[in-house]
Amino acid sequence: MTSDRIDAYLDDMFDRLEGTAAERRRMLSETETHLRDSADALQRGGMDADAAQSAAIAAFGEARMIASASNRRRPAELLAAFVRAAAQLGVYGFAAIGAAAVLARGLALVTSTQWVYGAPAGYRFTAAQCAHWLAVQPSASNCHVAAAMESSDDSFLFVLAAAIIGLIVAGVILGALRLVRRRASGAVSRLPRYVVAAIGATAFLGAGIALIAAGAVDGVSRVAWGQGVLYTDGAVALIFGIVFLVRFLLTIRPVSGAAAA
Repeated sequence: MTSDRIDAYLDDMFDRLEGTAAERRRMLSETETHLRDSADALQRGGMDADAAQSAAIAAFGEARMIASASNRRRPAELLAAFVRAAAQLGVYGFAAIGAAAVLARGLALVTSTQWVYGAPAGYRFTAAQCAHWLAVQPSASNCHVAAAMESSDDSFLFVLAAAIIGLIVAGVILGALRLVRRRASGAVSRLPRYVVAAIGATAFLGAGIALIAAGAVDGVSRVAWGQGVLYTDGAVALIFGIVFLVRFLLTIRPVSGAAAA
């Protein structure tokens, strides 16, 4: 068949190209057009079809070199790609924080504020800490109850507010990048989807495992205490991590299949 060599060349290039699907399709289309026009011209000059395609490919260059040149991005494009990926992951991250805050609040209603937000029973507060907790929560019967009540208020209001602000900021960044893209009338620079999915899966699964482990030992940190908070944060992180892992596996499946073929 007269298209065997060019088709094989395009298949090789496709496996090496990076960027968005639209960018790769455009590169393949332009390459195929150039190669077929060159091969047709050589055939009209007297070459047979197979030799004409070989000559056209040789003149164009190796697929590895052409793909490598096409994959290169200017520093500004690379920066935009990283910022876009960070903003996308930020949207999921802040959404997870907000969801965990709401879930912890609901869990406290069906269990206890002390278990969800309080420090372990054996945790010793300093005199200054006790005085502070009891001053801001005068209805509390003791230092541990006061600390749990204050942690409940702070965790829900401040964390939820931070999540909402983070979502707004990430959304503004993504919107700005889209606006710049439209004004520039060019393709948006972005990291490959499998890269973003792999980063998301690693970050969320790692955080989820660490938080669940901290909850299992009833850990205390400056950021949060209470088994309920640690368990809900860990559970939400694991759910998001599993979603990213599934997306990663679905993204690389066609590539793996192509490589095996």
